[in-house]
Amino acid sequence: MNRGDAAGLAKRRQHSLGRVLDTRGVCLTELMVSLTAGAIVLAAALNAFTVAQVHVSKQQTDLRHQQDLRLGLEVFEQEVRLAGTESIVSATPEEFRFHANISAHRTITTGSVVPGQSVIAVQNGSGWSEGKTVVICGQLACEAHRLSRSGQRYQLTLTEPVASSFPAGASVEMNNRVAYYTKRDEDGTVKLMRMVDGGANTLIGDLEDLHFSYWDEYGHVVWQPSLVKRVVLEIESNRSLHRMMREVSLRS
Repeated sequence: MNRGDAAGLAKRRQHSLGRVLDTRGVCLTELMVSLTAGAIVLAAALNAFTVAQVHVSKQQTDLRHQQDLRLGLEVFEQEVRLAGTESIVSATPEEFRFHANISAHRTITTGSVVPGQSVIAVQNGSGWSEGKTVVICGQLACEAHRLSRSGQRYQLTLTEPVASSFPAGASVEMNNRVAYYTKRDEDGTVKLMRMVDGGANTLIGDLEDLHFSYWDEYGHVVWQPSLVKRVVLEIESNRSLHRMMREVSLRS
């Protein structure tokens, strides 16, 4: 091979190497561009996913709140309907207190009850909790007493003896102390609280406002418990676009 051929071969090799290097450089650039575009697409997808997740979470929270509202108002209506005018303790815009047998515990005496007696025979005293108030009623009178111990199958034990006589077949009912009232938190949100025999819990939370109003049989607003025939609860929720109202007629 002469010097000219060698020089030509070297030139061709150099040219081929340059083409390879150029091709590799173009591939690397395209790869970097593709990675950047992919990162942008991924970031956009993650952002869309986050937005969708927040939206779904808000919808779920609103749905749970609506369910709490519905269930809470159903409990309120069922229990207030058991109240009678004579059983109302207080009726204000912030609170409604009354007595009612919300647990539906009732039985009858199976033997006569005489003054001084503190253990009375009943048809069924199971499930009557210690400390609860019971009312014994005959044809002439009624007496309220507290249970000194949990009820047994065929008897109830009172903390104090009865003062009157009651015949066999006299009615015995549990008498719960019930209260619905407003509680405002430090952040300004309002809760509807429910208390039964001293034990309180939140019935509906995350409210903007609520109040009670009371009406007589002629449709007039009243505040005297002895005149109340209907109780109206109005609620404004932070998660609702309108006020909700529940109207309950008291037991006759």
